[in-house]
Amino acid sequence: MKKSLFPLFLALGLLAGPTSVWAQDVRAGFDPNVLVPDARFNDTQSLDGAEGVQKFLESKGSLLANTAPDFLIHLNEPSDPAVKLALGDPEWNLGRLRTAAELIWDASQASGLNPQVILVMLNKEQGLVTTAQCTDSNVLQRELNHAMGFACPDGSGCGNLFPGFYYQLFGNVDTDGNKYLGATKSLMRSFNTPGGRGPNLNGAPAQVGDQVALGNTLGGYDGIASQQTVTIGNRATAALYRYTPHVFNGNYNFWNFFTSWFKYPNGTLIASTLDGITYVIEDGSLQRVPSFVAVSRQLDLSTAIKFTPVELADYPTGPAYGPIDGTVITAGNRLFAFLDGIMHPVTGFVLAQRKLDANQPLTVAGDEFSLFAPGPQLTPTDGTVLRGLANPDVYLVVNGTLKKFSAFTFKQLKAEKSVQSVTDDEVAIYPKQGYVAPLAGTLIKPPAGEGAYVMDAGGERHPLTPELFKNLGYKSKNVVALETMDEIASFPLGAPATPKEGTYFSIGGGSELYLFKNGAKHPVYPFVAKQRGVTADYNFEAGIVSGWSDGIAVAPKDGTLVKSASATVYVVTQGQLHEVTTALAKNLGLNLKKAITLPDYQVDSFAQGGYAEPKDGTYFQTKGTKNIFLFKQGLTHQVYPLVAIQRGIKADVTFDAAVAADWTPGDPVAFRDATLVKGDGAKTVYLVSLGKLRPLTDAAFKKRGYKTKNVKVVPQAQLDAFPKGSAIAK
Repeated sequence: MKKSLFPLFLALGLLAGPTSVWAQDVRAGFDPNVLVPDARFNDTQSLDGAEGVQKFLESKGSLLANTAPDFLIHLNEPSDPAVKLALGDPEWNLGRLRTAAELIWDASQASGLNPQVILVMLNKEQGLVTTAQCTDSNVLQRELNHAMGFACPDGSGCGNLFPGFYYQLFGNVDTDGNKYLGATKSLMRSFNTPGGRGPNLNGAPAQVGDQVALGNTLGGYDGIASQQTVTIGNRATAALYRYTPHVFNGNYNFWNFFTSWFKYPNGTLIASTLDGITYVIEDGSLQRVPSFVAVSRQLDLSTAIKFTPVELADYPTGPAYGPIDGTVITAGNRLFAFLDGIMHPVTGFVLAQRKLDANQPLTVAGDEFSLFAPGPQLTPTDGTVLRGLANPDVYLVVNGTLKKFSAFTFKQLKAEKSVQSVTDDEVAIYPKQGYVAPLAGTLIKPPAGEGAYVMDAGGERHPLTPELFKNLGYKSKNVVALETMDEIASFPLGAPATPKEGTYFSIGGGSELYLFKNGAKHPVYPFVAKQRGVTADYNFEAGIVSGWSDGIAVAPKDGTLVKSASATVYVVTQGQLHEVTTALAKNLGLNLKKAITLPDYQVDSFAQGGYAEPKDGTYFQTKGTKNIFLFKQGLTHQVYPLVAIQRGIKADVTFDAAVAADWTPGDPVAFRDATLVKGDGAKTVYLVSLGKLRPLTDAAFKKRGYKTKNVKVVPQAQLDAFPKGSAIAK
């Protein structure tokens, strides 16, 4: 595939809507010569994954935080994995639409650009991070289509190769297969250029240390000149000015957002100068660090950077910073354990079982304890068999819930040796729901009454009718009557059980015949039933059968000729109907008069392939052309004129081009070995050896005594179609 690097598009830096700010002062500390440190520009691990990007978007109330399927469609992720693979997308074959956060993260990893930079660019260009919602679907799509302002040069409209959130980030592939860089790789191309690549200066890209005069887009800030000179201080700044060639408002807004959101990296400790409270920066927000968390994480609070209240106000406040997983604390004479960032009430039994250290729990004061909302009671690990000291009921822990054993399941699962006893008070605090399910394949029925069910591995019960019971070979003596209706009702009712593979059956006493195969019911029409000699072995109720999947109708035997009402004739091959033309019938020796006419609804319900294939070894032409082909081993091999002359080949039959187009093409029929051949568009001469074209060097051509007059010249397109072998140098 041909590659081409996308030429530079200067991105429009004007902000509209929620990101426009009028008549305000420029923030102190802005240095137009260095917009962001190089080390931050290519820090692809900031935000710590797509989850971190999602949390940041949520903290900003961004419309990009929307993960609903109908919103993801607006992001224009291509459905063709080949396009994504060509663009270097690391998740090209994921098989589902990604969220905006996932696309931002994946674009960062593919390009080497910090995901924080991508987020800032999205806000600088379209305000997508700080915009909460857009009720006009057309406006939303337009903003997403130009999310990074890429291919939208100053003074003209946007190009038509990159409309879409995905394409703005990753780039695109045109109809000729040319690949074009998106915004992220374009920025990194400028960044990775030695010395940096900035806007044009005297006919060449400016580099680090160069002074460039830039025009400003006025409005929004007081005292800004229409033009100013900037000395490019680093490669990141060069890349940003090449992308947006002015300071105000575009690159100032970039710096403003970036330093407000990401001035310090994740993990930075911040201490308030007002009250001494310590915070840590996580995903662009401030999270308070309680003293016991500092002990758990062994944080040195003396290294915290001092922030004034004004500086703290630049950051959103996130949740309290939790201790490392497995930390055990005590508060108000109660034990708690932190798992997955959640504080769970816990007993000593569970702590010991989960191998969590309860000997020296951290004591937490009330004000710090209140920073964390208690989660659910931490239960024993799944699979634990539990009973109280006095109450005889025995439970199995399943997905954090206690399920009660009946006498039957207690015995069936051989649970007696696994029972662990705790106080009845402890058993009482755990959530309980339903009963322990019998093993998969167990036959059960209510304590009184008719009806039977078979259990599956997921704990669902599937109803069995008497006919199904018989079909599946079950025995009445193996059906277990459960003790209570509560027990049987606690198992979810699944779809009706399915019959044995290969069962022929009718429905409700009707004449229609079906085959159950590969998990579905397949119609067997009367002609096929008679031809195959099959009849119904069982008669199932309509209510049961309706829950089974529908499959393709069973085809007539291979070799059968079938005709539809429209007179189209098919031959059955490997269970599929393949259309037969008059020419194909003659080639295959088929008598079309023997075709069986079936109703169109039956013909349409059979599995169908393309046209039938001709006999192996057939030489044929297509109508309206002189092109000759050989059909061999399921492939069509073109016979070019020189080969036809060499091998004395002529067409035996003529087929329509549409018919031949259904067959799979293979390599052309080879020239005779020892033929010297070259294309009319190149100088290289090839020697045919074992069916492959081996290029000859000039030295080899002369040394072997070959003559130019013996070289056959063929159209270059023909020559290119043949498989090539290794070069001959001697």
